[in-house]
Amino acid sequence: MPLSYGSRTVLGHTRWHPEIPAVAEVISGGSVRLECQGQQGAREALLCGPVAVVGAEPGDVVVVDVLGVGRLDGVTVPEAHPGVIGCAPGSADPPVGSCAEARLGAGSRIVLPVRVRGAKLSAGDLHFGRGCTALDGWIDLRVNLTKRGVERFHVTGPLLMPV
Repeated sequence: MPLSYGSRTVLGHTRWHPEIPAVAEVISGGSVRLECQGQQGAREALLCGPVAVVGAEPGDVVVVDVLGVGRLDGVTVPEAHPGVIGCAPGSADPPVGSCAEARLGAGSRIVLPVRVRGAKLSAGDLHFGRGCTALDGWIDLRVNLTKRGVERFHVTGPLLMPV
């Protein structure tokens, strides 16, 4: 199922894996909009990305701020949130390095340990209200990189700071 990323159409993915190539890059302090398709009837979440964080190496930490989530017609939906967001695991890590169903809407912050070069951040499975199935939409994210953050802050897994 294709996903839109800016002016390019890319295939979505249903799992995190260190060898899935990044479809775009973002610099520390930069923001990115991921346009995702819903997957009504699918058993697995369809993810948009991955986006490489320039300069990210294993042992670093990526701090992701959710700036907004909305419908493809451009309307921001305050109660919307991604069903899944995270970075690719390392080859020795469990198959998922993500936050699932955490209701991380606009104003939320997620701290993610980096396990692979570039971090390979993905999000998807957008929800627009309680009990709503995943729908087409967009999510705006600001990404900041902290070098050696795993060691410096003892981050072993995702840290969630919902609004």
